[in-house]
Amino acid sequence: MDASSAFGTAATRLRRGLALFLLVLAACNQSPPGPLHKTDRVGKAEAAMADCKKRVGLEDVATPSGMVLDDPATRGQEMTPEMAGQLRLKVQCALELNELLAARRDAQ
Repeated sequence: MDASSAFGTAATRLRRGLALFLLVLAACNQSPPGPLHKTDRVGKAEAAMADCKKRVGLEDVATPSGMVLDDPATRGQEMTPEMAGQLRLKVQCALELNELLAARRDAQ
């Protein structure tokens, strides 16, 4: 074994060790999600939902309490402007609504 291959192996080990050390350090440095984190998440999700409602022009429509598009409770009823607005929100703001509902569920 010559000196250049021994040096290359040592450098590779050093890089791997440093990468492992940094991963362990990053994993240990994370704080567990607490009540403050949960309320921050709900606040951010509510703000994102409000922005989406404004973007699609439905600020006056109440935020849906679920993501079900075909609700058995309203099946067969005549479509009201409120129901149509909620349906549009469920489709056009799906990502924001999913995050808001998940944040509210996790905060309980």
